[in-house]
Amino acid sequence: MGGNRAARAAVARVACSAVTVALVIGVTACGSDDAPDSSDVDPAAALTAIVEWQAGEQEPVLDDNGEVRLPVIYVAAADGGTIDVGVQADVAEATVDIATVRFTDDKGDAFDGDLDDQPVREQGVMLLVGPMPEPGPTVLVDVTRYSAVDRSEPFQLTITQPSGTPGSVSGRATVTVTTRP
Repeated sequence: MGGNRAARAAVARVACSAVTVALVIGVTACGSDDAPDSSDVDPAAALTAIVEWQAGEQEPVLDDNGEVRLPVIYVAAADGGTIDVGVQADVAEATVDIATVRFTDDKGDAFDGDLDDQPVREQGVMLLVGPMPEPGPTVLVDVTRYSAVDRSEPFQLTITQPSGTPGSVSGRATVTVTTRP
């Protein structure tokens, strides 16, 4: 009987040690420095801020009835890659009331090749967005804005996530500085 008690105690110590190790690993994973802080500007927050900035910059466009319509903003990655589908969905949802956002993998899709100067379709603009930096409280993003295939302006946008106070009407990250390189 004494042998069974010793065996059970040994098993209990091993099980307890395993639970302790699992808890330590779980706590370490949850508190990892690799996880973005909720106050950091991540790619979706940065692109949302960029779209909000552009919508504020763009002249109103009227429809056939003389009503102001949402600005059309095409967004493409400067490296020719695909912007993450989850990021696209987050940006589209966050900006649905301020702009019609169209993501494209090929910047050429944004231009109307049937017209002489090949303007951006639907009287919109196309934003060619540089690589997204690692998430942080403030990030810098290079953006080239096109109104036509041969008309563009480069910008470097500083995007900041407000800490505790709303930085924009939406309370999300906002473009705080715009420079032209």
